Amino acid sequence: MPEKVTIAESIPPKTRLTLKMPDNEKGIPEPVHPAAPRTGSGYFWGYGVRKADSLSSVLTSSPYEEGYDLSIGTSERGQLMSKAFPEYKEADFKHLLVVFGGPRGLEYAAMNDPELSSMSITGARTRELFDHWINALPNQGSRSIRTDEAMLIALAGLKRLWDLT
Repeated sequence: MPEKVTIAESIPPKTRLTLKMPDNEKGIPEPVHPAAPRTGSGYFWGYGVRKADSLSSVLTSSPYEEGYDLSIGTSERGQLMSKAFPEYKEADFKHLLVVFGGPRGLEYAAMNDPELSSMSITGARTRELFDHWINALPNQGSRSIRTDEAMLIALAGLKRLWDLT
């Protein structure tokens, strides 16, 4: 829009807002559900991020009533994506969870999670928490890559799970 837009609704500060823009410049933008561009028109409209207190809580709490039906952990010790997902076909899932670790990896997060440590899930056993354990950037050439870089690389490689076009 060439000018600032205003809406009648009161929105709390720092809230992501999705607006349906009018067909003409005289119309008024209307707030819609954040999923509207995806469900209504098939547009990618971003991914969800949530804060969790521990790795175990990432996996056991979900904003979806049915939980996650496909989970992927990322690690430099994971499988190549081509081995984890050898066929180019859409995966059957409604809610995908992709988990990225910090500079020391998901194994370190598991080691520092009292619930997982009490179940002896640390180190190499961390892979058991996920349906797939992948290496998004093999032979990366550096000790670690930034999470924002890893996310873009992994999501680009995983795109074939939901889109064959």
